[in-house]
Amino acid sequence: MNENGNYQTLSDKALKLMRISSFISTSILIMIPAVAACVYICINNSVIAGISVLICAALLTAAYILIAPKIRFKRYRYLIASDRVEIIEGLFFIRRTIVPIDRIYQIDIKTGPLDKAVGVAKVMITTAGSIASFRFLEPDVADRISMYLNETVLKKLKVKGARQDV
Repeated sequence: MNENGNYQTLSDKALKLMRISSFISTSILIMIPAVAACVYICINNSVIAGISVLICAALLTAAYILIAPKIRFKRYRYLIASDRVEIIEGLFFIRRTIVPIDRIYQIDIKTGPLDKAVGVAKVMITTAGSIASFRFLEPDVADRISMYLNETVLKKLKVKGARQDV
């Protein structure tokens, strides 16, 4: 699909979904405990400390929602070559996943409720040992990738002498 080695990037819809997922995760990880701490502190007659905790948590949440998705968006790259699939992603730790094409045995396209709301999809590539996924793709791009990978795997199987009914 991309023989010249250029990595593909994501559409702007991906950034929107990254922001939504960042908001949900920070709401659970930061804001809920902060509200609980604020209530506990206020019950113990220290309203200023409670409000300070809540303001600090809100600022951390806002910073994470504004900064983290941009970094993840800029770092997310994928490459589909004739012999391999590469996916590079991460926020603090960069993960590079390389999947040889001839190791793929299942390809799925998935969309969750948030994916549907934003208009993106995931392509899940299953091998004998793991699952790799292209996330935040436009639905037509996800379809093209899955069809290309399926055709490439079938061609490689036929070259190796696999049965015709595969």
